[in-house]
Amino acid sequence: MGINFVSSEELIVLKMGGSVITNKYEHFSARNEAIEKIAQGISKIKQPLILIHGAGSYGHPLAKKYEIHKGYFSSSQLDGLVEIRIKMQKLGEILTQIFRKYGMKIIPIISSSCMIAKNKRLLRVEIEPFRIFLKIGLIPMCSGDVVADRKLGFSIISGDQMATYLARELGTKKVIFGCDVDGIFTSDPKQNEGAELIPIIKFKDLRKILKKYVSETKAPDVTGGMLGKLNEINNLMKSGIEVIIMNLNRPEDLIKIMSGKDVKCTRLIPSSKS
Repeated sequence: MGINFVSSEELIVLKMGGSVITNKYEHFSARNEAIEKIAQGISKIKQPLILIHGAGSYGHPLAKKYEIHKGYFSSSQLDGLVEIRIKMQKLGEILTQIFRKYGMKIIPIISSSCMIAKNKRLLRVEIEPFRIFLKIGLIPMCSGDVVADRKLGFSIISGDQMATYLARELGTKKVIFGCDVDGIFTSDPKQNEGAELIPIIKFKDLRKILKKYVSETKAPDVTGGMLGKLNEINNLMKSGIEVIIMNLNRPEDLIKIMSGKDVKCTRLIPSSKS
């Protein structure tokens, strides 16, 4: 299904990692200076955008504390669910206010109000608000969140999974994941100085790289870290969508990517182009 009002060839889905916009090991702490730089970079992009942001320290610690990732099993979890929603709304407000300073017309969309899951996978998203807001020149922004789940009562749906669903539904050809590293490495670059960046990954090679190099993150991330991201990227590449993983701590690279210039990143080439 293509976009009725905005060319799917132009639309960019940009996922901003929680580790970039929050201090991941300091609860409920936003990286305001980093967000300012990101806003400056994104504000120069001329293509229509959908923004998705991770929860970072505003969501993952509470999700672990209340075991939200296991689905509903006790009424004691419900206070945690409410607290997560309050904290995520606060993070969304911080982002919206900073982006607005740079002329970006952000319209926040609460994920839990328009998404349904089944057994931790997105089942349905009300797409029409995204289409209409794009049509009139707004930038829809949603986030990884706890959503209603037909089997489990509720479940955590990552921003990465949302990026996959929205990109497929709206027919976009490119998804950008902005992380706190330059892309996919031969080993964890935060643990191994000798880790080498893999600049290009073809679809036929992704599973081999998943098996050989990627392990679960040690950070308090209940959505699977880089491994979860690569599993979602596998789904995008199957659909013929190009994926770029780049370091959002260098938001100026976004403009270079949009203009076709080389930057230090990983480009993942879909099956249709391999």
